[in-house]
Amino acid sequence: MNEQPVSVSELTHAIKGLLEVGIGEVVVVGEISNYKHHSSGHRYFTLKDADAQIPGVMWKSRTLRFTPQDGMRVVVHGRLSVFAPQGKYQIDCTLMEPEGIGDLHKAFEQLKEKLRALGYFDPARKRPLPRPIRRVGIATSPTGAVIRDMLTTIGRRFPALEVVFRPTIVQGGEQASRDISNAIAELNRQDVDVIIVGRGGGSLEDLWCFNTETVANAILNSGVPVISAVGHETDVTISDFVADVRAPTPTAAAELVTPITADDLLRGIDALRERMISDISGTILNLQQIANSFTDGRAARRLTERINMRSQRIDDQTTRLSRTILQSINMRRLRIDHTAALLVSLHPLSPLQRGYAVIARNGMVINASDPIDPGDEIEIRRQHDVLAATVQSVHQRESTTGTSHGNDQGHKAETT
Repeated sequence: MNEQPVSVSELTHAIKGLLEVGIGEVVVVGEISNYKHHSSGHRYFTLKDADAQIPGVMWKSRTLRFTPQDGMRVVVHGRLSVFAPQGKYQIDCTLMEPEGIGDLHKAFEQLKEKLRALGYFDPARKRPLPRPIRRVGIATSPTGAVIRDMLTTIGRRFPALEVVFRPTIVQGGEQASRDISNAIAELNRQDVDVIIVGRGGGSLEDLWCFNTETVANAILNSGVPVISAVGHETDVTISDFVADVRAPTPTAAAELVTPITADDLLRGIDALRERMISDISGTILNLQQIANSFTDGRAARRLTERINMRSQRIDDQTTRLSRTILQSINMRRLRIDHTAALLVSLHPLSPLQRGYAVIARNGMVINASDPIDPGDEIEIRRQHDVLAATVQSVHQRESTTGTSHGNDQGHKAETT
């Protein structure tokens, strides 16, 4: 080895030369993680498999025909290079093509469909947050910014809210999932009104403990509503789908459990105090006016006037009611008399009273158009008697107009 010391830059450039010249162009397949499309237009990501990972960069001048996402399996073409300021090697990608969906993403989709079919995500089973919330349970990491931000938000907005904090492992595999599940069960026994389960943002691997059936069952079986506050607004986990409420961030979850702030309460108390003072002052003023009116006799005079007015109104209404009833009786009597006269005039025997007679044959009245033949046995009904007769002859009679028209032709019958 060279005994002369070299600078970090010299060593890094030597390594860079060995990698770029010794390995050069590469074609690598792997799963995308921590993909970030920077505001500069460059894309940064990590390419990984089950045992290793390597950073990658694709400059904005290079075209992509699709939108990479975490969990997607891709094939990249590029050169192995070294990013000297950080002393790390990476793939400088010139081409990226999708190959398929990574194992973690595939497992996420499979579990999501399974739980959806079992009704875990059914909106009908989700509970609204109680009001008011007096005691909240929080399950998250004891270190980091998440718990500090949540406690700061709650303390600023509503310091009277009691917080029960259960330090929880929120990153890792099955151990973290079991700890989250145990935390939810323990907080249920602490008489809390609502539980917040969450952590800060991260990759699909970082958030994986919230994508397990163990945590989903713990949320589903919770006796109190659960708020899932995992990652940033764009991060989505199985716990978000199962929880009663999903908060885009842990800070937003703290705001959800403090919808009424201390300032709101103070303003409400001030408004209530002003309203009570105004109501009491108005009542006192009214009582004073009533007392004064009785002392000078005005109230008694007004009371007598009101009684007299009411009595006069009753008399007036009684008179109008009696008049209305009489008018109604008279109208109904006239209507009855008219109807009775009409019935009498329409009675088939009423013409007998005017000297007319009704002729019948075999008990049936003979109309003017019915023929009468010699030998017919007829009955002649008058007002006070009935005559039985036999027709001897029938003679036609001239019409009053001098012209005969069918049934208008007159008949004259001789009877015995």
